[in-house]
Amino acid sequence: MKLAGNEFELLKGFVEKHCGIHLEPGKEYLIETRLTDIAIEHECRSFFEFYQKALADTTGKLRNRIVDAMTTNETYFFRDDNLWTYMKEVAVPALLKKAATGPVRVWSAAASTGQEAYSMAMLFDELARAQGTPSLSGNLEILGTDISSAALFLAISGRYDSLAIRRGLSEERRRRYFQEHGSVWAISDEIKSRVKFRRFNLMDPFAPLGTFDLVLCRYVAIYFQDDFKKDIFRRIAGVLKPGCPLLLGATEILRDLNDEYEPVLHKNCTAYARKPAR
Repeated sequence: MKLAGNEFELLKGFVEKHCGIHLEPGKEYLIETRLTDIAIEHECRSFFEFYQKALADTTGKLRNRIVDAMTTNETYFFRDDNLWTYMKEVAVPALLKKAATGPVRVWSAAASTGQEAYSMAMLFDELARAQGTPSLSGNLEILGTDISSAALFLAISGRYDSLAIRRGLSEERRRRYFQEHGSVWAISDEIKSRVKFRRFNLMDPFAPLGTFDLVLCRYVAIYFQDDFKKDIFRRIAGVLKPGCPLLLGATEILRDLNDEYEPVLHKNCTAYARKPAR
């Protein structure tokens, strides 16, 4: 099915309203390739008819399917070596010190199919064991959120195919933290217990999530307009404890938020430390 007339503008506005994703002109193919099957399934003969059906749907089910389809879920274990060097040498040792006196909380704000959150749990466990305090892993709580129900279904299952399991994972980590069941690898119950997943829209208030000692918000803000990006990072500052880091994707830079964050460079990774509230 092809877009015609103002159908792109209508569906572009619908998507941005409900999940913040901004589609630039020239991205018409994304709607055509990702939504055609759903439109046909709903017996729509045009994208305008599909748009009208989405507006009329009071259950939210069609809206959620559209958001699911338009969401990019590219991720893999230990994505970006520079970031995980920072995590290993700076961030996780700091979390382990805090964990010696109480719970620590990490938020993976665009968790997708779970690899980032589970990578964090594995690294924390490795360093806790290396310093002779494996029980500290019991004080770690990782919250993984995403707007895609389909992605979260896979994250919650903790089961990955052979291709996913080889993207970013060493042989040692595969053998230590996963059980192989034919062509499927299941993450260990111990690591799985450290991570909780829930559906969450970054347009919603953050306060109900609680406060965090570290936030990963990577490769999601690149799909939003500048004003919404700034709004997200300001609201993250409201749930991030003072002095604690916000981590972005390798190609992302935090701009015009000097009152909330201070950049901290470690080797080739830039973290953004939450400034104390004035």
